Amino acid sequence: MALWRFFTWFFVIFALLLETRAAYGLAAAAVILFYILPHLLNYAVQNLVVEYPREPVRLFSGEEAVLRVTVKNSWWLPLAWVSGVEYLPVGLGARTHSWVLSLSPQEEAHVDCRLIGRSRGIYEVGPIRVLGGDLFGISTAVKETELYHTVVVYPERRPFSGLALHSRLFPGSIRAQRRIYPDPSRLGGVRPYRPGDPLKTIHWKATGRTGNLQVKQYENTVTLNVMLFLNMDEPDYDVHSVFVHKELAVETAAAVAAHVVQSGEACGLATLAHHQKRRAGEGGQPDTFSQETGTLVIPPGQGQLLEILTALAGVECQPERGFLGLVDQVGRSLSYGSVLVLIVPRDTSELVEQAFNLARLGLSVVLLVVGPSVVHQSLLGRESRGVSVFQVRRLEERLELWPAS
Repeated sequence: MALWRFFTWFFVIFALLLETRAAYGLAAAAVILFYILPHLLNYAVQNLVVEYPREPVRLFSGEEAVLRVTVKNSWWLPLAWVSGVEYLPVGLGARTHSWVLSLSPQEEAHVDCRLIGRSRGIYEVGPIRVLGGDLFGISTAVKETELYHTVVVYPERRPFSGLALHSRLFPGSIRAQRRIYPDPSRLGGVRPYRPGDPLKTIHWKATGRTGNLQVKQYENTVTLNVMLFLNMDEPDYDVHSVFVHKELAVETAAAVAAHVVQSGEACGLATLAHHQKRRAGEGGQPDTFSQETGTLVIPPGQGQLLEILTALAGVECQPERGFLGLVDQVGRSLSYGSVLVLIVPRDTSELVEQAFNLARLGLSVVLLVVGPSVVHQSLLGRESRGVSVFQVRRLEERLELWPAS
């Protein structure tokens, strides 16, 4: 390009000396092609509108999804070709995604990027490097965008085979001490009709027997709170199998959360962990990580499965021991009758002792051990003073409790 610009000045001087129409035309063409057009092209490329969708992409491990990029030429100059390169983290399939298209003035186009959720995590796709050129291939303009889009890959979905657990783990609704939530499935009796009572509550059989309008009176219940505690303390895991058992713990938490929510119960999550986001490295370098270490507490509530799964997508082990303190602090703040599900690599004596202390407060505590062995065999599969222990095993494409409950 620099050489052609030098020749452009030569053509201009040559035209001024000859003063012929052909010389003037050649000089004008050179000025347009090598001076004016590159500036116009650069301006058009810099004003390209490149957008990701507003909502993050969500998929489960092993699934595929499409991320759509919108590219719009917002200027009056047509772009013969526009190419882009998106950088992808390793966990989403290929390292880069390239595309090429042409844009007329004010034209908008869409480019689909295929993503594969190879492993759970919270990823940021980007940035996008955009290039534009003219029809003759003389000049090229580059637009560097700091554009990123979040992709959440949830833990792998594994059904919990035989998760018809006894009422001590998920006892369903319990009778409320305060009359706040009448449960239509529990008939507590009948009473005479009062002005303002809904017609749908009229007990027609009782009305026929007594000759006066009678209405149904329901028992008042509350939904049981189930709190999941996920142990992400790296010292508690065996150094030779930390990755396998850590992933099993996360998959177990996701499976239990799904079961609780689908059963209509209130579910929450508490963990002390690294919370990671991953980006693609530059120039083929390894992925980069941004992480925060801290306590995550999602109070028990209904319809929170998406929030819990998103939290589980980004958790990784942290180097300190803090799980026991987390269980004690959060467990004591829960209401009477709540269920605590502790997902741990091993059932240590300190953990079991703490479980009994919480059970004395009126809580039901269940330990789900994802490690290779269970220490407290006397609690395995049976309840003792509000505490029980199960071992989680991964069998092909499902999870199972042992012994079966």
